[in-house]
Amino acid sequence: MLKSTQRFVLCTTFLFATTNVLAQDAENESTTHRGVLEEVLVTARKREESLMAIPVSVSTISDVQIENGVATDLLKLGELAPQVLIGRATNGTGGFLTIRGISSSATDAGLEQSVALSFDGVPIARGRIVTANIFDVDQVEVMQGPQALFFGKNSPAGVISVRTADPTDTREGYLKGGYEFEADERYLEGAATLPVSDTFSARIAARFSWIEGWIKNVAQPVANPLDPSVTLPGATFGDRGPEGHNYSARVTLAWTPSDTFDANFKLTYDTQELNAMDAYLELFCVGDKVQPTQLGIPMPGADCEKNQVKAESSQAPEYSDNYNYGNGGVPYYDSDFILGSLNLNWTLGDLTLSSTTGYYDQSIAGGTSADYSPFTLIYDTQQEDYRLFTQELRLFSNFDGPVNFMVGAYYEDSARDWGNFPDIFHFYNAAADSYVLVETVSREDTSSYSFFGQLEWNLTEALTLSAGARYTSDDKKGRYENLSFAAPLYPWRPVGDPLLAHYDDDNVSPEVTLTWNFADEQMIYAGYKTGYKAGAISNGALLFDTFTPESVLVDPEETDGFEVGYKGLVANGRLRLDVTAYDYDYDGLQVAAFDEETFSFVIGNAAAASTRGIAANVDWAVTDRLSLNAGLGYNRARYEDYRDAQCYTAQTPEEGCVDNVQDLTGKALNRAPDLMFNLGADYAMVFDGGWMLDLSGGAFYTDDYQAATDYNPAGVQESFWRFNTALHLTTPSNRLRFSLIGRNITDEYYQISVTSHPTGTPDQFIGIFNRPREVLLQAEWLF
Repeated sequence: MLKSTQRFVLCTTFLFATTNVLAQDAENESTTHRGVLEEVLVTARKREESLMAIPVSVSTISDVQIENGVATDLLKLGELAPQVLIGRATNGTGGFLTIRGISSSATDAGLEQSVALSFDGVPIARGRIVTANIFDVDQVEVMQGPQALFFGKNSPAGVISVRTADPTDTREGYLKGGYEFEADERYLEGAATLPVSDTFSARIAARFSWIEGWIKNVAQPVANPLDPSVTLPGATFGDRGPEGHNYSARVTLAWTPSDTFDANFKLTYDTQELNAMDAYLELFCVGDKVQPTQLGIPMPGADCEKNQVKAESSQAPEYSDNYNYGNGGVPYYDSDFILGSLNLNWTLGDLTLSSTTGYYDQSIAGGTSADYSPFTLIYDTQQEDYRLFTQELRLFSNFDGPVNFMVGAYYEDSARDWGNFPDIFHFYNAAADSYVLVETVSREDTSSYSFFGQLEWNLTEALTLSAGARYTSDDKKGRYENLSFAAPLYPWRPVGDPLLAHYDDDNVSPEVTLTWNFADEQMIYAGYKTGYKAGAISNGALLFDTFTPESVLVDPEETDGFEVGYKGLVANGRLRLDVTAYDYDYDGLQVAAFDEETFSFVIGNAAAASTRGIAANVDWAVTDRLSLNAGLGYNRARYEDYRDAQCYTAQTPEEGCVDNVQDLTGKALNRAPDLMFNLGADYAMVFDGGWMLDLSGGAFYTDDYQAATDYNPAGVQESFWRFNTALHLTTPSNRLRFSLIGRNITDEYYQISVTSHPTGTPDQFIGIFNRPREVLLQAEWLF
C-alpha cells in the first residue's frame, strides 16, 4: 500500500506540474462568469420529470459522479448517497441494502429486501446483484422513504433506480481502460451508438475487469486437528482475494417510428468468478486476544486484527469426493445473470400508455471455508437459480384541465431453486457417499399482482392535491427437504418428509400529497405515505424437524408516516436546494440473529420501529468553472418495541440477557448511523491551446452504527470519514482524457455486517467489510 500511495503522490505531482505550465498563458482569463445549474430529469414517478417539480425525496448520482467515485458496482454506488449503506453477504439473498437505517437480513434466502432495486425499469428484490458491474450508466436515482404507489411492494425503505445509457441519434462512443494499484485490478470498458436509420439505433456496451484482491490469505498446509493423518492443503485457491474476473455486456435497441410511439429494448449479461464465496470476509477478535483459536487450538498464521489478512484453507482432498458443487474442495464463487427489459410508450392524444416487460435470470454457485480457518472443519457449498418475469401497464393523462390521473396494473412471477451442502466436522454421509453432513434443497414459487392509481387535482394554479393507492396480492408456495444426512447431531427433518409451506396475503398502500408552488421554481409539499414489504417463508441454511409450515412464515412489514419537503432553484438558477423532514413508523420489521448452537439464523418480526429525521441536498454553481455540493442525512432509526431479541453469545444478565432474550427497545437499528453527510467540489480550467483540467473532491462522514443483528458490542462500527479525489486532463481535440482517481484515499476499512465466529470463542467474530482504498490511472478515448 505504501508503494501505491507513493505512485499516487508522484502522479498527482506530475499532473499538477504539467497543468501549471499550461496555465501560465491563461492567468488573465476571467473566472467570474456565473454559471447556472443544468436541469436534472428523473423518473421517480415512472415518467420523465424535472427533479425540482416532483414532491418526492430523491437524490441523483450522475455519470460523472459515478466515475469520480469509482462506483463500478452497487456497493460503491451506495457510498455516494447520504443515508445509504450497501454490503454483500455470502449466503441468503447475497446483499444488505439500507436506506434511512431500514434494511433486511441477507442471511435467509427466503427474505426479500426492504430496499427495491430498479434496473432499467425492472424491479429486483434479491441482493446478489450488488456485486455486478455498473457500467455505461446515464443516471442513478435514490428515492428515500416508502415508494409503494409507484414501485409496489418491497420498497418501504426506498428505491435505488439505475438507468443505463440509451442510443443517441449520432454515431458516437468511448473506450477506456485503467489500472487500480491497491488490488491490482485491470479493466476495460467501452460503448458505441450505431444509428441504423432515422428511426432505429443501437447501442452496445461492455465492461471487463480482472482483480487480484485486497485481502491476503496466509494459510499454509497444516494437520487436521480432528485427524492428524489428514493434511489441510492451505490457500490453494490463491494467496489474495477476492481474486477473479467480471465480464459484462449490454445491447440496447431504440425504435421511434413516429411521434406517438417509441420502443426500447435492453439485454444485459453479467458473469463473475471469484476465489471463494467469502473472499471479502475477515475474522477478527476483541479484547486482549492476539491469535484466534478453534476448539482451543491457535490458528496458524491467523491474527485478530482488522488488517486485510486472514488464514483460510481449502477442504482436504480426502473429504472432497462426490461433494455437491464442491469444486474438489477448492473455494470458489460463480455468478451469471441475464436482465432484459422492454419499454413501450404510446401517445394517444392527451393519454400515454406505457408497458414495461422485465426478465431476470440469476444463477450462482460457490464454496467456502465456512469456519473461516486454516483447519476448515466446516466447508459449505450453496447453489441458487432464480427466475423472474414482470409485466406492468400504466396509463396516465396530460389534460389541460385541473384534473389528471394515472392508473396501472402489475404482475410478477418468480421461481427459486436453492441448495445448501455443508460438511460440518467431517461426518461421513453414507446415503450421499460423501462428507456432506446434510443435503438441504428447496423450491419456492411466487406470484404477485397489483392494481394502482393516482388522481392529481390542481386546486389553484399554485396548489395541487394528489391521492392514490396500490392494492397488492402475494402468493408463495415452498417445498423444503433434506435429501440425506449423516450422524444425527441435530434434529434433522427426516428424509422423505418435505416441509410444505404456503403464504398468501394482500395489502392496500395509500398516499396523499399536497404541493404548493408558492414562487417561481420553488415548492413546498407535505405527504402521508405508506409502504409494504411482503411476508415470506423462511429458508434458512438448515432444516430441522422442529420447523412447521406455520413456524417458517414471516409476517409482512408495513410502514406509514408523514414527510414535508422544500425544493427550490434560487440565486438566478445557480443554487438548488432540496430539504425533507420525515416521521415514519414500521410495524413487523423483519429481523434475523445467528444461533451458534444450530449454525443457523433465527428469523422473525420485531414489534415496532421508527425513523425520524431530515435529509437535505445542495448544489451550487459558484461560477461556470466551480461548483459545490453537499448532502446531509440526520436520522433516528430506533426499535420502538423489541423486547424478545436474541441474546448474543455469552451475554450476561448484567448485560441485559434475561431468559435468553434481551430488550432492544430504544436501540438504533442495524446499519443506522444518526448522521451522514458529504461535501464535494468540482473545478474546471481551460488553458491556451484548448487543454482542459477537471478537479473533483469529496468528503463523506458516517456516524457510528451497530453492524451485528444480536447487538454484540463487537459489531459497533465507529464513525469514520472517507475522501475521494479525481483529476482529469483532456486534450484540445476532446478525444483523449487521462485520469488519476482516488477513492477512500485514507483507507477506511469499515464493517457492514458482523456475526459470531461459528466454532470459535465468544471474543471472535466474522466481519464483512467494504472495499478499502483504490488508486487508479485511466485513459479514455472518445469517438
